[in-house]
Amino acid sequence: MTKTAPSPLCLSLSKLAAAGLIAAAGCAGKPAEAPATPIGSASSPAASPTAAASAEGPASASAEPTSAPQPSPPSTPATLTAVIASDPTTIQKRFDDTSNAPAAALKSKGVTADDALAKGLREVARKVAPEMDPDGPLATGKVKEKQSLQTEVTLLPGKCYTIVGYSKKVKDLDLYLLLAPGILSGQDTTDDNAPVIGAAPQPMCPVATTPVTYKLGIVADQGAGEIAVQLYSKSK
Repeated sequence: MTKTAPSPLCLSLSKLAAAGLIAAAGCAGKPAEAPATPIGSASSPAASPTAAASAEGPASASAEPTSAPQPSPPSTPATLTAVIASDPTTIQKRFDDTSNAPAAALKSKGVTADDALAKGLREVARKVAPEMDPDGPLATGKVKEKQSLQTEVTLLPGKCYTIVGYSKKVKDLDLYLLLAPGILSGQDTTDDNAPVIGAAPQPMCPVATTPVTYKLGIVADQGAGEIAVQLYSKSK
């Protein structure tokens, strides 16, 4: 078979391609091949940060911070029975005066004595504390007008209470049941010589689950003389 010699033009193009000046030309009817583009070359579109973010989708919203639970304001202890005073300054002064007052004398089973003071107190108790028994000692003493004595009473859960006072000479004897630092839990609501806190049919029945000790202020609002106060109780 006779070979066809390359033409002078084809020889010239081959020399130029070998020198890298032009792409290889197709001679003898063969088309030239385009050079392959390397991966990652400058001619490939580079991934931009914006494109990457778009590919990942929108950033997930951070969870809303959960606010810490706020402590509830301390609740004011409920009164054990009716009270008249409501001004905090007046109640605080009453608590301070009671705390600084002389202590009443305590007589074990003093309410069973035969003297006029004990008899008068028992007579009042029959009306305002029926079906109740004396609880603790009898508090006694002598007060001047506008002066006071103080004692402590402890009220237990599971029981109901009435506090009864009496005087033959003090025309207006008052009782105040107080809790530190200055809370009025009960007071008598009468202007006479026989004050009562928690009279029947509404005695004081604490809802506390532990014993609570109160200060009891005994005040001679009008008149002066000997006084007696007794705590009465019964089971709920």
